[in-house]
Amino acid sequence: MTEHVQSLDARDKAFAGLLEHPHARVAALTADGRRIPVPPALGLGDDRLVPVPEDNANLLELLHPADVVAALTTWERACSTGMASLSARMRDDPACRCKLTAIDMRHRYGVFVCILVELGDDAAASADSNEQPLASFRPRSARMTKKFDGVITDIDDRTTRMLGWTREQMIGARSTQFFHEEDVHRSIAGWLDMLSTKQGSRSRLRHRCADGSWLWVEIENIYQEAAELEAAVIVSHISDISEEMAAYEALGQREHLFRRLADSLPIGLLQLGQDGSVVYANSLLASMFGTGGAATAQEQLANVVDYDRDMLDAALQDVLCGGPDRELEVTVQLPGAGGELRRCAMTLISLSDEEGAPGALACVRDVTESARSREELRIKATFDHLTGCYNRAFSLAVLDRELSAEDRRLTGVIFIDLNEFKSVNDSLGHAAGDELLVQAARRIKNAIRSDDIVGRIGGDEFLLICPKLERAAEVVSIAERVGKALEGEIALSAGTARLSAAVGVACSREGSTGDTLIAQADAAMYESKRRRPRCPVLFDETVAEAGTRE
Repeated sequence: MTEHVQSLDARDKAFAGLLEHPHARVAALTADGRRIPVPPALGLGDDRLVPVPEDNANLLELLHPADVVAALTTWERACSTGMASLSARMRDDPACRCKLTAIDMRHRYGVFVCILVELGDDAAASADSNEQPLASFRPRSARMTKKFDGVITDIDDRTTRMLGWTREQMIGARSTQFFHEEDVHRSIAGWLDMLSTKQGSRSRLRHRCADGSWLWVEIENIYQEAAELEAAVIVSHISDISEEMAAYEALGQREHLFRRLADSLPIGLLQLGQDGSVVYANSLLASMFGTGGAATAQEQLANVVDYDRDMLDAALQDVLCGGPDRELEVTVQLPGAGGELRRCAMTLISLSDEEGAPGALACVRDVTESARSREELRIKATFDHLTGCYNRAFSLAVLDRELSAEDRRLTGVIFIDLNEFKSVNDSLGHAAGDELLVQAARRIKNAIRSDDIVGRIGGDEFLLICPKLERAAEVVSIAERVGKALEGEIALSAGTARLSAAVGVACSREGSTGDTLIAQADAAMYESKRRRPRCPVLFDETVAEAGTRE
């Protein structure tokens, strides 16, 4: 049945009649429900206006949570018919009930208006007092600043009004002290990700209020970079999302409200039945996975790459069978000529009869940029940027790991020092020296076994780690191949250079440490420099005595 659309004349008369009520308050709204200043053309004094918050929040923040759904329905009716009313309780004073009338007055003032009139015998008393019950409400947003370690350095007045804590109680405390224990781990993970990427982060959690209650908030952390991490300032914008979270908890019973909220969220949502059928997928999920109108989970997730698909299918099946919640990351290849790869973080949540119907809920975030940043940090922490060899720190870590393994086989170390490297830099330039290092590294890699590790540990020094040896002669054989590969002329862009190297070898014994083996291989390398013709030298007592005599 189609509702009757109120004429412009009817709206004008209704608006004029409501304004005659001595206790009426007026708010101006945009077409999407945000509160804005009342146009001066209405000619109303400040005592007739509902105050506008700094964040231009909607009018729902004034209402008792139990009346929010009815208010949304009333707003939809006002948008379609031009006018609608309801009776609702106030958030700050549930005993106070008001009649709210929303009227589309864009034809005259360019805005929607909402007129609030208190109902009941106490309306006159409220009007005669200096209090304005509609003007007093908890802020929906607040702001605080923190150090890199999460210690709070400042809060604004809205934080105190929202949470009840004073500046003295919060400044100097770590922010996690105020978070629900079930939300702390997730908030810390997001915080560390923000520090590593130096990008903003968002987290949703329960925040303790001064009266002992918990308030669901969304915290947007904005990283303000400084020369040193210790000097960085993080600005946290806090938004009250308690109404939204209340709607989530009633997901099964409030399907219509869920769909409206879900489509406005910055995450992809997928609800599955116990048989894997798609119950609901929001529009963002379809764009993330490049699949729309799918009937099953297999169709909806068809563009997940093969190497992640088995993992995802197993996790999803486990959750659909009532298993614990799961978190994982998958790569999605979007359809089309480019075949763009995107990285998505998925939280899989098992649903039971308590949520309305058994099945699963998948929450999906696009973390492509974050994943790229993590991979870049991993590469920087692992590899030498010039040669592609492992860096010193990683090489030493691998050596310590091999020596501590329960495998009783030997571990060999080869220390390589390129001869006359400085003369190449001096005569042909540093670019030629870099090119020489790159070609030397390539020759070393071609001469060793697949399990061997090549690390660049200094300017022209390389360290080879050769695990799982049966006898010392094997590492000597590898060293000889490397020595031959590094002998002879080498063509560079700036000219020709003579390549040769001193090679020292050491092999582990019972109780050997990484530092000991490297020192022994280094001593053997110096012995290799002294000998003519040069050849790899295995550390033994003779080499040790020669080093002592020097």
